[in-house]
Amino acid sequence: MQLKSTEKENRDYLIKELNKQLNDLIKQGLMLEAEVPVPYKHIYLPNKIINTLEIWCIKQDICLFKELFHKDIKYRDASIVNMKNYNEELLKIKLEKDSSQNSHHVGIPYVIIETKMASNINTHELLAYSEKVQMIKTIFPYAQYTLLFFGKPPSRAYRHGVNFDSIDYIEDLSNDSIKKISIMIEKLYNISIEEIRKIMI
Repeated sequence: MQLKSTEKENRDYLIKELNKQLNDLIKQGLMLEAEVPVPYKHIYLPNKIINTLEIWCIKQDICLFKELFHKDIKYRDASIVNMKNYNEELLKIKLEKDSSQNSHHVGIPYVIIETKMASNINTHELLAYSEKVQMIKTIFPYAQYTLLFFGKPPSRAYRHGVNFDSIDYIEDLSNDSIKKISIMIEKLYNISIEEIRKIMI
């Protein structure tokens, strides 16, 4: 199958097919979705009554993740409580996410895929996406972040996408291309797990 005309159409088709191929990971409680809000910055705000942790989220094109906050938890609903007394709040959590992000769980990412159409990517965008990788990796240093192009990318993608763990592309939506991405995700997930083990030593 040829590539579709828009990034969203390509991404949606890819996710649908990948969910079929990554069934073993899905059975482990992982989710593969589009537009997943992922924290990229935390700010602690002191308060006379209870301190607040502000968590700022940014949507990711494709994400293999575990649920951090359920999608039903809206703007200011979460808190950390005393395990011996659930009525005692220790820290108020304020999720900074826009209304479009309320349809998805906030995720703990293992693999993030930034998708772009190769035909219309510019240097400014590449630098901005590369910066986003740095921000997310300060919170999730083990997350594997790849830049996936629909179509063959320009050479500047490799020059300016230096913070990505990998850069790849597919030229069609054939079974072989989707299998290639499926294998890549499994490999990146395993790298992510190894990085977590190193942190926990």
